[in-house]
Amino acid sequence: MYSEKQVRQIFESSNKIIPENYIYKPTVYHKIFKKDSIINYLAFVAQKNDSKTDKSIFKIEFKQDSLFLLLNKKLPEFKLKDLSGNVFSSTQLIGKPALINYWAIYCGPCVFEFPQLDELKAKYGDKMNFIAITENTCAGDDLKKFLEKHPFNFYILENGENYKKTLKIGAIPRNIFIDKNGYIRYIQSNFPYEKIDLKTGGRKYSNNNYFVKIIEELIR
Repeated sequence: MYSEKQVRQIFESSNKIIPENYIYKPTVYHKIFKKDSIINYLAFVAQKNDSKTDKSIFKIEFKQDSLFLLLNKKLPEFKLKDLSGNVFSSTQLIGKPALINYWAIYCGPCVFEFPQLDELKAKYGDKMNFIAITENTCAGDDLKKFLEKHPFNFYILENGENYKKTLKIGAIPRNIFIDKNGYIRYIQSNFPYEKIDLKTGGRKYSNNNYFVKIIEELIR
């Protein structure tokens, strides 16, 4: 829960450290209805300031992310191929909770979270399905070569660009948590971290972060 005063404080402190040609935009989005509550999510987005807007101006943007309209609804069906050309269907997820990670080769934050996601898979093993969908393809072996340099132990499905449009995914990475009956229960962005070293980019992680709490809830 954030007050407007707190949002402004984060905006002002962050403005001091981002590059001069970037602008920081507090964005309220993902409006959903849960029981008797209306919930809005808050993100802080740094964008290149091509319009030369005065970066000191504080203004909260409001927008809807259509992906979040799928919360508590059945995951849209898909059939995609894995790295060996085998077809995998969304119906194969039924009976066990799943974490579906959507990523792409060009997405630095996506690749950065591979090790932490792999640790989740190692911890929970066969209690969950761990699926990664990328919009890239195996054509020319570019995807396979990339994964040789950046190992990712999820079950990887390729050529998911059209499915990305079906889900209306915008920014990536996206981590989507599905219950054993195939319903979308949680939608998150990056793997959560407690602190970041702004000079080195190094991150401090908690062993009891909200990804862990979500999984523990789903596998009960």
